[in-house]
Amino acid sequence: MQRSHVADLAEIAIFAGLAMVLDIFTQPLAIGPWISLSFKMTPIFLLAFRRGAKPAIMAGFIWGILQVALGQAAGGWLNLWQGFLEYFIAFSLIGFAGLIKPWLNQSLKKNQTVKSLSLMVVGVLIGSLARYCIHFIAGILFWGSYAPKGQSALLYSAIINGSSFLGETL
Repeated sequence: MQRSHVADLAEIAIFAGLAMVLDIFTQPLAIGPWISLSFKMTPIFLLAFRRGAKPAIMAGFIWGILQVALGQAAGGWLNLWQGFLEYFIAFSLIGFAGLIKPWLNQSLKKNQTVKSLSLMVVGVLIGSLARYCIHFIAGILFWGSYAPKGQSALLYSAIINGSSFLGETL
């Protein structure tokens, strides 16, 4: 039986909502001054592995909209371009994890558990890296003036966003 378009859209909305709920109600586990472990991207990754990149990109975009609409982005907007990049684009790119779906489906059909898990790790790395590339660029362009005196915007963004990338990807 074929799934309906409405069911697909509902699943996208549910996974975006789950990401938002995890973002609001779970406290990240701090393991350093800038590194914290978090599970908030997990629903987007799960959708990416179930349905592929396009639905996961849509869910990530909705999650970015929810962050802005519910005030989670408050204080994080310097201007329209920065907000657009860091909330709408960056969160959408998490869905790139779904690019591995064709290979994941093949390995699951062949019951290759280790290969499937390896592909999921690759998908998480792709989605996380895509998101944090945008944050890194925004860090240089928009947040670089907040770098400590004598530190370049590039290094400042690499430290702040790189440590965040590590924790969230783990």
